[in-house]
Amino acid sequence: MDPLEDLPPESRVEVVAAVREAWHTDATGAEAILRASEPFWNVLEAHGGVDSWGGGEFCSVFPEALAFIRRQANP
Repeated sequence: MDPLEDLPPESRVEVVAAVREAWHTDATGAEAILRASEPFWNVLEAHGGVDSWGGGEFCSVFPEALAFIRRQANP
């Protein structure tokens, strides 16, 4: 099952674009990153502090977190 298919189409387009920009990658790379993030985000949700995977918070906070990681790893 593809977790990206659980996202509403407009949310999927938005979050893929945000990850592409944050990580400087193409759509295929952004989608792979997003698919890999689902288990991590679900654990964060289970232990409090974030909304469900694919929710509005995920679509805005996750790309920001990726941008932060990229900036720190590539000063």
